[in-house]
Amino acid sequence: MDLRKALSSLGLLIMGYWFMFWTLNGLDKYLNRTDLGLFSWYGNDRDEKFAMYFDRLGLGEGAVNPVLMFAGVWELVAAALCVVAMIAIAKNAPIAEKMEKSQQAIVFTFITFIGFCIFDVVVGDRAELLEHSTYIGVAIVSYILLALEPVFEELNKAQPTADHTDGYSPYGQDHSPRDPAAIAAE
Repeated sequence: MDLRKALSSLGLLIMGYWFMFWTLNGLDKYLNRTDLGLFSWYGNDRDEKFAMYFDRLGLGEGAVNPVLMFAGVWELVAAALCVVAMIAIAKNAPIAEKMEKSQQAIVFTFITFIGFCIFDVVVGDRAELLEHSTYIGVAIVSYILLALEPVFEELNKAQPTADHTDGYSPYGQDHSPRDPAAIAAE
């Protein structure tokens, strides 16, 4: 697949978005409040927030770090699934393979956000619940657009060329738009 066509692929853009999303969120669990030399990573301070959650649940603060590390690994797995889908799209794999890889990444995304929503309800954090529910909506839109991409590709193939060098013109032999009244009269 040439670079221009690959970059114009809707599936590649969607998977690229989710790849960046999951990569940055996963790394945030590990690099939070870390000086990286060129810049300092100031992500969301989840340690304090999760300590409060675990206190509400009657659990010890000792479980906070392992839970956050697990979440970070889970999110990086989601990012890896997006990379696999991006590779399938970029190498112009058969439609079935591209759809399978993309669906795996999006379904993993759904499962992740549903799990986050359940946790948000249990700990009573309605702001996080709203955020995670919104991302479920974005994932639904992503899924629909990914499912429609093969249709868009077929429609694009069926479009006549702009210069009509192949002899076909949607306007007839004279290559100019026809009068709708004349067409109706025929």
